[in-house]
Parts: sequence; C-alpha cells; structure tokens
Amino acid sequence: MKKTLSVLVMATALPAAAWAADYPTKNLDMIIPASPGGAADTLMRALQPGLESSLGRTIVVRNMGAGGGALALTRTVTAKPDGYTLTLANNQNFTLEGLGNVDFKYQDFDYLARITEEPYLLVSNKNDQWQDASALVADLKQSGKPLQVGTSGVGSSTYVVASMLGSQLGIPVQVVPFDGGSPAISALMGSHVDAVVVNPSEVLSQIRGDRLQAVLSTGSERSDLLPDVKTMKEQGYDLAVSQWRGIATPAGVSDDVEKAWVAAVKKAVEAPEFKRFAESTGVEVKPLFGEDLDTYVTDMAEVMIPASQKVAENNNQ
Repeated sequence: MKKTLSVLVMATALPAAAWAADYPTKNLDMIIPASPGGAADTLMRALQPGLESSLGRTIVVRNMGAGGGALALTRTVTAKPDGYTLTLANNQNFTLEGLGNVDFKYQDFDYLARITEEPYLLVSNKNDQWQDASALVADLKQSGKPLQVGTSGVGSSTYVVASMLGSQLGIPVQVVPFDGGSPAISALMGSHVDAVVVNPSEVLSQIRGDRLQAVLSTGSERSDLLPDVKTMKEQGYDLAVSQWRGIATPAGVSDDVEKAWVAAVKKAVEAPEFKRFAESTGVEVKPLFGEDLDTYVTDMAEVMIPASQKVAENNNQ
C-alpha cells in the first residue's frame, strides 16, 4: 500500500511535460477552415489514414468554413495547448489578421509541419484573347470593364491575392467571394465570373481537359504540373507568393506533441494511398519542419499581412 501511494505521489508531482510522452491518449480534433470538398478538406481526408496509423488515435475532422475560416481558427487558438485541438493552417492565418477580422495574431499558433506548397493561378474559361497577363490586360483596357474574379470567402488568401493581382496588373478587379474554391470554379464554368484565383490542384483536371486555362501563376518558378504557365515574375510583375497547408495548434504545446506530429506527417506523406492522391490531383507535397518552417511562416506573414491590410483599407474607403 505504501509503495502504491508513493508511486501515486511521485506521479502527481511530475510536470505535465513528463506525461506528454504518452501523447496522444485520446482522439484528436482537426478543425478545417473550409467547407467540405475543397482543397484543404480533401488534403486532410487523404492524409487522415496515415496520420491515424502513426498517432494511434482517431482524428475527428470538423469543417468550419464560415467567415473565411475565422470561426475555425478562432476555435483552434482558444483551445487548450495540449495537442488535442489542431487546424490545417494556411495563409488564412495571416490574411484574417491583416483584414482585422479576428482578434488573434499568427504568432498565437505553433506551426508543427508544412505539408504542401502551391502557387496561386488566375484561371479563366478558354479564351484566345487571354493567353497571358499582357493579353488579358490589353483586352480589359480596351473593353473598359473590370475583371470579375471569383475566390473563396472574404477572409481567404485567394480573396487577398485577387486584389493583389488587380494592383499589380493595373486593372480594376471586382472580387466575388464564394463559400469555397469549388463553388467559385463552378461559377466560372457557368460564365458567372470572368476568372478565379485558385491553386493548381483545384483545377488541374479542368485545365488538362482543355475546359479552363491558366493565365498566370504567382509562384517563384513555374509549376512542374503546368510548365507552360508563365509566372508573374516572368511576365514583368513583382509578385511571388504561394499557398501552403500545414498543421498548427494553439501556441504552447510541448516538444513531445511537436515530435509526434512531425513523425506522423513524415509517415503519412509517404503512404502509397496518399502518393496516389497527390499524383492524381496535382497536390505539390513539400514537407517542412522546425526552424526552417518557422522562417517560412514569418516570411509569408510579412507578405500576406500588409497585403491584407491594404485590401481592408481600400474596402473601407
């Protein structure tokens, strides 16, 4: 009895970090700042089996696309930093802050892993007059009409990037937000908007099927998936920005939680099922961890937050 009591006393005296080595001991909540069926949702669903296999627990995926992801990220950042509430982070962590739509700062999250990185594309219906940025600009200036660009919700990074494109190209852009990338693409194919800002994985099949065309890419270099699509830099514009998706938690999780997720992501992206998913959809898998990821997040924040603040200022004028 004394031995049992002694063990219990020692156990209760141990710091919380000592127990984190057993992480996870229960199911995990993964909050997706997007509606079902979009790029973020399908990515997590494809990763889910590999992550669960590594972590040994069920991941409960919860879609919260309201407010351009504001609800999802707020729900995440206000949870306990115990590693049981996570989100699929992306540039929304920065754009929502810059637009002034949330109370949190991007530093209020711990970023555990980057999984993918893709450029943004400006995509239109097949149009002989819009083969590249210069042709698009010339045609719009001649017509005098604004470019109607469909994007995800108001707080999304595609919303901000669409506004950035207007400033860079020197043309009026009317940004039309939808409840996710899929509805925006459907609106384009129905000719309800002139173009959309999306990632390659969201429209690769339509482009390869000759139903849509990519006018430009915001990547620092051409995508291997779409080698004929010129970047903004190539076309004489000073813009290079990419979308990324990764795992984040409320700031303050233990090193053991981070180690568990780094190991889980490394295992999940190598799973045959996920590799088939990436190849079929065109997802560009580029894992990044640790200090390199911290630097990357800071660099992206320094681009996206000021751009979002400028959009907010213009909207308030």
